[in-house]
Amino acid sequence: MTIPVASQISAALLVIAALWLGGIGVVMALQPQRALDLLGQTAASYKANFIEQIPRLIAGIALILRAPQSRFPVGFELAGWFIAVSSVALLIIPLRWHAGYARWWAERIPHWAVRTIAPFSIAAAAGLVYATF
Repeated sequence: MTIPVASQISAALLVIAALWLGGIGVVMALQPQRALDLLGQTAASYKANFIEQIPRLIAGIALILRAPQSRFPVGFELAGWFIAVSSVALLIIPLRWHAGYARWWAERIPHWAVRTIAPFSIAAAAGLVYATF
């Protein structure tokens, strides 16, 4: 059985997304203030919002396209649709709402909580690669 090219490309894109997710986890563990600063800059401008949401949208589409060949087809498809639709929503809503929400959280999450969440980000990255193949 041959795997469609779109699924193969999607698998490669999901590995890239997993590397990003794992990298963010490492930043969260080692430099929690840096991670909070990045969160606070989310949607700081239309360009930043676009740079954030387009790769997220692509990852969501990649999950949908890879779902049939993944270890968890239903989970991949549901997660893919959630990520894709929410990315489009974040591109459409007023930028001040998205940016304000991100800043609000960045100012309130303590460093210990960022470090506590970091291993989950790294585990999610590993799980994404595992489930992709």
